[in-house]
Amino acid sequence: MALPLRVRGSCTEFIERVSVLLTLAPSYSVWRMFESAVAQGPLKPALIFESKAWTYQALHQEANAIAAALVALGIKKGDCVAIWLPNVPFWITLFLACTKIGAPVLALNTRFKSKEVGDVLARAEAKVLVYSPHFLGIDFSALINEIDPVCLKALSQVFAWSPEASPPTKVAGLAVWDAARLLEFHPFVTPVDTPDSACVMFTTSGTTSRPKLVLHSQRSIAHHAQDVARALGYEVPGSVILVVTPLCGVSGFGVPMACIAAQAVFVLSVSFNTEQSLHIIQSHRITHIHANHEIVRRWLDYEAGPVDFSSLKMVNCGSGIGALIERAKARTLPLLSIYGSSEVQARFSSQLHAQNSSQALEGGGRPLSSLARVRVADIESGESLGPEARGELQICAPSQLMGYFSDSQATQNAITHDGYVRTGDCGYIREDGSFVLEARIGDVLKLSGFMVSPAEIESFILDYEGVLQCQVVGRPTARGLRAVAFVKTQYEFQESNLRDYCRAHMAAYKVPIRIIRLDEFPVTAGVNSPKIQKNALRELAKTINIE
Repeated sequence: MALPLRVRGSCTEFIERVSVLLTLAPSYSVWRMFESAVAQGPLKPALIFESKAWTYQALHQEANAIAAALVALGIKKGDCVAIWLPNVPFWITLFLACTKIGAPVLALNTRFKSKEVGDVLARAEAKVLVYSPHFLGIDFSALINEIDPVCLKALSQVFAWSPEASPPTKVAGLAVWDAARLLEFHPFVTPVDTPDSACVMFTTSGTTSRPKLVLHSQRSIAHHAQDVARALGYEVPGSVILVVTPLCGVSGFGVPMACIAAQAVFVLSVSFNTEQSLHIIQSHRITHIHANHEIVRRWLDYEAGPVDFSSLKMVNCGSGIGALIERAKARTLPLLSIYGSSEVQARFSSQLHAQNSSQALEGGGRPLSSLARVRVADIESGESLGPEARGELQICAPSQLMGYFSDSQATQNAITHDGYVRTGDCGYIREDGSFVLEARIGDVLKLSGFMVSPAEIESFILDYEGVLQCQVVGRPTARGLRAVAFVKTQYEFQESNLRDYCRAHMAAYKVPIRIIRLDEFPVTAGVNSPKIQKNALRELAKTINIE
């Protein structure tokens, strides 16, 4: 069967318009970083998946074959390849192949539905789609068939990664090819990658109704990978890193990149399963993991049998680990607070060198890159502020995005004239140079003329016996904005008793006017875990009687 014909067009026009914001970072690409790892240890184990292991040389051979196949199909530098796969080795080798030929990858969230997929495929002008027909019982071919054909007009090639079953022959009027055929090519392809080549696009929620496409260069991905590998100890001999979050998000994606930078071995699991992941930790003697709060909670709640966490040196987790830390210590689970985002990548900073235990629980810390800079700007005027002053955290770092693909206005809004990324997070810088994340700017409350982070009130309430979760939002009243708290508890509670506790531990203007118990918080699906809908809580707060 002949391979499809050459495709035409590219997203190069946009890429060429994006200025390089940073010139401080060393000039290397993801592909060159990968080739360096292969040269230094071709027979070293690189990837473990189920019962099979890949050496760095084996990964290199697969990536080269895929690159040759893509070039034979007519894919050239600047053409977008969309990957809609779970955590399988083919995700990694396909991505590496794309870096060799300079084809930016669109990392599609496997939780997306037809409308979301069609929208981002259209805006990214994807020429190739590689997907898994069935994953977690979902018929992805049916989802593609539901996409508006207008959204697929740039798409010329569709490949199905279906090692256990025959792929469909056609979706959305396009022929479907077996992705395994991409591994059959062997001609040598000269790399056309450069450090400033567009590398990968992640989808992230914004203030608009559709996801933004966060575009990163090969330089930013490679530089960040080396910073993570060095700072978090992936380079230590014997390191074995487990990937438990999806590769389609910066959290999961960044782990194998850092492993490649360190010439370390990483273990892939097709999707997260509590019991399976605990088995992998113990059987492979995992040393490092980047998890999220929901995953950590599931591990801590697991009671079906004994769990040995003794091999773990570090479990990176997002900001706000205070509610988990005592339980984690009791189970010898070594949590480390990490700060990051799609715009500056998942492991921008950490509390690895926190001076005391209270700092270790906070979001923020110190950047992993020595070239990164963090400043605080007044939320209204934009003027830079000094230590301890609260404002918007702004970041300039080698790990930052090139821009938002096909959205010049969003890019202009997100990046200052001197190259700093506006994080949308509120915080401050300490005298020692570390920084503290407090809340999203939209979540910060101005109570009695003072800027107050909801997290500050939440932390007090979480110390109250029986409170499992807490979220604080603002409620307009005749006397100005007041705090309202929503809690999830182990048992029924007396609101008046909890409010008395708050009065005893915080300034009067911070005390919530109401504390409401919910059985469950309203959430939306995220790349890694569900996210609490703050706006839904704000609307709910408006309906509550405060008399």
